[in-house]
Amino acid sequence: MPKSPPALKAPPPLNVPGIPVAKLRRPAPGLRNVIVVLGALPQETELVERALAGRRRKRLGAFPYTEGRIAGNRVIVAATGIGKTCASMITMLFAGHFKPRALLMTGTASRINPDVRNGDVIVGESVCNHDFGSLLPGFKMEYFGAEGPLGAPMPIVYPAAPGLLAAARKAIRTHVPETAVQHDPSYVPLVRVGRITSGDQFGIPSDRIADIRLQLGPDLMEMESGSTAEVCWCLAVPFLCIRGGSNLTQNSPEGDYRKLSPFASRQAALFTVSLLRELGRS
Repeated sequence: MPKSPPALKAPPPLNVPGIPVAKLRRPAPGLRNVIVVLGALPQETELVERALAGRRRKRLGAFPYTEGRIAGNRVIVAATGIGKTCASMITMLFAGHFKPRALLMTGTASRINPDVRNGDVIVGESVCNHDFGSLLPGFKMEYFGAEGPLGAPMPIVYPAAPGLLAAARKAIRTHVPETAVQHDPSYVPLVRVGRITSGDQFGIPSDRIADIRLQLGPDLMEMESGSTAEVCWCLAVPFLCIRGGSNLTQNSPEGDYRKLSPFASRQAALFTVSLLRELGRS
């Protein structure tokens, strides 16, 4: 008879109710003078790539990226693909390999705060995951911290790296967005600090939208930055997210997303370039 394995010593995990906020961590030792810029799609990274001086296309394993310089900084630009799994995979791979002093996420997001207009850019003072927890009747979420790879209950909310956020505030003062001439009346989009939330749902019902607004108070909703921030926090790599508002958050966003996301992509990418130039000056 085969011998029975020993009894388990580790107890089942204990979930801690609430919306835990990550404590700021010092940057890991040995980070290099490299900045990694990620976007979910080539539409979101194209203008950053065009701004690179001496750009060269390379691969890290099977994954393509573009390398060059902006304001003296060595910059790596790559697309992750859509969703939290793709974003986590590419973030871990590129952050682990390049050990950057900063990792930026750029791209589009739906406007869960209806006061945000198409092309307005939100710099994430914090990012969070809105789909981690127990979904209750009426699409209400019961959030909790659950055991992560570092042992303790993992946060849901991740504040931006203070140095990157300070540089972004400086860049906001001088950055000039493109005018939204495709809208009537036209307007100049705003760039401001706010909150961004992530989840793997592209469209969600109105009851779910209301609960996210009530519990988390975000300005924009997308599908990558929460998990990217989580990976960066675990690796102690400074992180900041920059997103342009595309469609309103809704149940079936496909048509509005295709119409409005190109302008949102441009505004986020253009501000990302302005921030990279500010980081070069500072």
